[in-house]
Amino acid sequence: MKKKEAVRLYKFSDATLVTKSLEKIAYMKRDETEFDKYNITAIKREALKSEVEAFSELETDVEALQDQVERTELKDKKAEEIRVNVREVMSSVELVYAVDSAKYKKFGTESLSRQTDSELLITAKRVVRVGTEMLPVLSDHGLTAIELAKITDLANEFMDLIVDQHLEIGERDIKQEDRVEAGNAIYSILIKYTNLGQAIWIDKDTAKHNDYVMYNTYTGEAPENGDTV
Repeated sequence: MKKKEAVRLYKFSDATLVTKSLEKIAYMKRDETEFDKYNITAIKREALKSEVEAFSELETDVEALQDQVERTELKDKKAEEIRVNVREVMSSVELVYAVDSAKYKKFGTESLSRQTDSELLITAKRVVRVGTEMLPVLSDHGLTAIELAKITDLANEFMDLIVDQHLEIGERDIKQEDRVEAGNAIYSILIKYTNLGQAIWIDKDTAKHNDYVMYNTYTGEAPENGDTV
């Protein structure tokens, strides 16, 4: 069975989850006598605190996104290098064959700037293959085997960068899913403990009761309508 996509249980930021959790754990330590009665011992509270601290050290999606952006920029830069070198080859080809001729079109460089990564990769390899085939004629007009070999090298590097980019996208998705699941685990425990804290103080101390109120809003603060979690 396909695993369901992880969805956050809380609306506020991960940073707010960390600060809210540490705040509530501090209140629980203050009220340890009451919590101990329900077997929410110091060991369990410290275990939750350790989870929160470990969660705060996880790589954020902002960092993962930048890694992905860097891979994409490297790939796009290499793609442009290929286009520049292919155009140089086609300058030699155009000196021999008309642009509407079958031999010119055999290179398949139409709409070069609009080609997708996979299309550009195929085009680069085709230009080398056809260029090598026509080299005896085109060499008199500037084309060299060295130029074609350079395009081959660029195409190989480009292919590696495409793979790197896809791996980075997948890695980012994995990290994001792990982070959501870790955050949800903390939030689920925190809600149980804070609900208990509210129940302990509801008829005894309003201020302490309010210390355990959690707001599942985008800011983590009380909404205007007064709904609480």
